[in-house]
Amino acid sequence: MRNWADYSNNVANTSIVFSNYKELPTNRAIVIINPNLDIVFCNDTFTRYFFLNINDSLHRLNPNSELFYLIKGFVEKKYLNLASEISFTLPGKPENLLHQVILERILIESSELLFVSIESLENRRAVERKINALHNALDHGRVPILITNVEKKIVYVTRSFEEIFSKEFDTLYNLTVLDLFYEFLQFDQFEEFKTAVENNHPWKKLIPINKNNNIEYWEFAINPFNLDDGLDVFLILSASNLTEHINQSKVIENSEWRHKLIIENISDLLLILKPSGAKLLFENANDNFYKLFQLDKQELHLLPIQNFLPKLLNDIICKSLVEIKLNDKAVVEFSYIHNDERIYKCKITFTVSNDLGSVIYIVTMKDVTEENRYRVQLEKNYQKELQLNKMKSDFLANISHEIRTPYNGIIGYSEIIDDCIANNDYQAIRELISSMKEVMGRALNLFTNLVEVSQIEAGEIEIEKVELNCNQVLNKIYNKRFQEAQNKNLEFKIEYCCSETFIEVDWVKLERIIDVLIDNSIKYTHKGFVTLSSKLEGDNVVISITDSGIGFDKSQTDRLLTPFAQEVEGYTRPYEGVGLGLTVAYKLTRLLGGKFDINSEKNKGTEVKISFPKINGNTSITVMEKL
Repeated sequence: MRNWADYSNNVANTSIVFSNYKELPTNRAIVIINPNLDIVFCNDTFTRYFFLNINDSLHRLNPNSELFYLIKGFVEKKYLNLASEISFTLPGKPENLLHQVILERILIESSELLFVSIESLENRRAVERKINALHNALDHGRVPILITNVEKKIVYVTRSFEEIFSKEFDTLYNLTVLDLFYEFLQFDQFEEFKTAVENNHPWKKLIPINKNNNIEYWEFAINPFNLDDGLDVFLILSASNLTEHINQSKVIENSEWRHKLIIENISDLLLILKPSGAKLLFENANDNFYKLFQLDKQELHLLPIQNFLPKLLNDIICKSLVEIKLNDKAVVEFSYIHNDERIYKCKITFTVSNDLGSVIYIVTMKDVTEENRYRVQLEKNYQKELQLNKMKSDFLANISHEIRTPYNGIIGYSEIIDDCIANNDYQAIRELISSMKEVMGRALNLFTNLVEVSQIEAGEIEIEKVELNCNQVLNKIYNKRFQEAQNKNLEFKIEYCCSETFIEVDWVKLERIIDVLIDNSIKYTHKGFVTLSSKLEGDNVVISITDSGIGFDKSQTDRLLTPFAQEVEGYTRPYEGVGLGLTVAYKLTRLLGGKFDINSEKNKGTEVKISFPKINGNTSITVMEKL
């Protein structure tokens, strides 16, 4: 029978020898025990998991542990080996984890020992999940990767790498990387590649590959790597598709003159800049750029842009470049107004040149002055169209009532007149005829306003200017409207200027303007006064129509000067009309070259002023009359 004390001493001496070696990281716990369950040897992982070391006993394990039961039972049985998956808890940890336990009986110098390997299946599955995740990420990201083992045989490729060579993994697996590239490289390229592979040196080469009669350009790179022991060297081969880049480079290289011709004929302004430290240097530009800024191309090469560009444009470009760098943007857009006249929509982007990977910035400037004007005009037209649609709606809403009302009245009066004739009541007929005239006058006034507005909008109004004393026109309107004001118990006043009030206007149009304004004042004034006056203000003759009527809100002024517009209260639907009076007066005044001002306050009255330049006439009225 072997003396276990002597054997333990031999093991202890062996451990001293093993202590000189470096133990590589592993997820497996290894322990060698004797039949008495004493530890003869164990690795660091076992010690870290179970807090046991050489010369300790497995009896220190939890006696109720599934692991202890398994090992103890195996020792007592006559099995040569056993592999089993069991769940147990590691000392100091609460969770119960699944492990794979492998037991092997071994003989060392005729002594029977038990070799135990314990591996957490959770760790293995975690590693497998990481590997699968990495594999899927590479595949979905379409990153072409190839990995070899130490014998330079292919052990892993991504799907995108398979597509490069149009070969499945089953064909590539265990094929040497030299055999794979042999048909794609020329002799001297292959020798260079072979030397790099055999000596585990980095390597990079651009290789054309014929795929379906189309040439694709792939850049392959070898990067050797090894594990922690630094002994076994593996190769990672990556690939980048440079087909588009190469094709573009060929087009540029083979047609440089055409490229320059295109640049020079681009209608947009083009500026190419090259950074140098904190400065931006001029690299190139097209003729349109030189022409706009009046520059000499021969004197600008590698000149800082602040030396020749306007300060505003220079500052915007510098600010845009900062935005590109800080926010990792590919393009930054901005606007630039040159000499307060031309508007340019600008873009700044960058690209990497072939020489040492230096960056160049490209600034394009498109003249959008006319486009902007067209857009503004389009917006105005759109607003005008909305206004016209509103006018049309208002017109249809109001005109139907205004046309129907007088004609319904005429029909009603006609029927009453028939009855009066039958009864020989001629006095009533006279009164009804007077009322019919008033109703027809309203209808005629409506049609007159409609025709006038239509002619004004169409530009069909004819102006015949004469020199006249405006007081004559005021006096005529006053006499015409006096009885109407009296009927409403209004104080109707006229005030003449004591100085010359000669102006050059169309007599009929001026009379029409004043008549419309007086009509509005009388209509919307229920008590108080209406005043018609003229006076001199500097070189202008000012005609005023003032009343104490219901007025309107100041915010509605501009709207009420448009056709068919009425306020809810004031000059509005509780009164007859379609909202054309102020419009006619306003537009005719402007056509005659006069100025039209209106000032109103709700429930306090309205004042309208129309003014024309004073001229020297042949007669004058120096009397002031207050009636």
